[in-house]
Amino acid sequence: MRRSFGPVRAAGLAFCSAGLLLVLAPSPRAAADSQPVAAEYEVYAGGIHVLTSVLEVALDERRYDARLGASLVGIPGVFVEWGAEVRSGGVIEGGQLDPSRYQLDRVRRGESQKTVLEFPGNGGIDVTFDPVRTDSTGLVPPDMLADSLDPLSGLISVINTVTEGGGCDATVPVFDGRRRYDLVFDDLGMVSLDPSSLSGYAGPSRRCRMSLVPVAGAFRDDDDDDDDGDGFWSRSPESDRRRQMDIWLAQPIAEGPTLPVRMVGRSSIGAVVIHLRQAQPATSTADATEDCAVPAAC
Repeated sequence: MRRSFGPVRAAGLAFCSAGLLLVLAPSPRAAADSQPVAAEYEVYAGGIHVLTSVLEVALDERRYDARLGASLVGIPGVFVEWGAEVRSGGVIEGGQLDPSRYQLDRVRRGESQKTVLEFPGNGGIDVTFDPVRTDSTGLVPPDMLADSLDPLSGLISVINTVTEGGGCDATVPVFDGRRRYDLVFDDLGMVSLDPSSLSGYAGPSRRCRMSLVPVAGAFRDDDDDDDDGDGFWSRSPESDRRRQMDIWLAQPIAEGPTLPVRMVGRSSIGAVVIHLRQAQPATSTADATEDCAVPAAC
């Protein structure tokens, strides 16, 4: 029975990896001039509609805040209680991101789980799990955390590079509380997306390939199912393929930033395809200092 949840978790992980890209293609404006945006996405795994998600981004020359929430829909949502929300925020100084707090809230099988990363400014990262995890202490040596960012901050850091005229080629060191990995992006050039009944965007886009490369921490040596689902965090060659995703980036609203408009990856039951349904200006984005990101998880 436990294996039946694997494809759903794999789709969720793939989405959280890709959806958090936020902004990766060159924009005609500096990031400080971007309109805060809210974007809605639909996620399909093996041809089945499994997730819906909302991404919010606020970015200026002094501060950034981002939030991504996802929940199950359709038949999976009837039989499985699952939801997740992740947020991050911090300041921007001299074009460099200085995160203050990252928080991931997840509800799975009726149980609430929270991960909080805090950045005290001394080069270290304080990690808190609720409920407490005893299997995460010492997984990543402190010296391997130097210059590492949380998953959202690491991805937003690419924004400041590409919005100044660069492409999406980048390697970003990331720490999520249990694992240290690199997010490696390769720029595959400009392409045109055709109109689709599933997508809220058609037109020119930049195609980027994202690969998650394990460095240290809670990565398994086999492809068995584990707490994070469907062998996603194993070191097997099959998991390497599942940790790769192509992302098409474009500017869906005139005054907003460039966003992912289509994403394609793999899961154990087939392709994971993510479509932008719609994007609109957002008045504000709640920051990462709030105690609870998902009401059901509080």
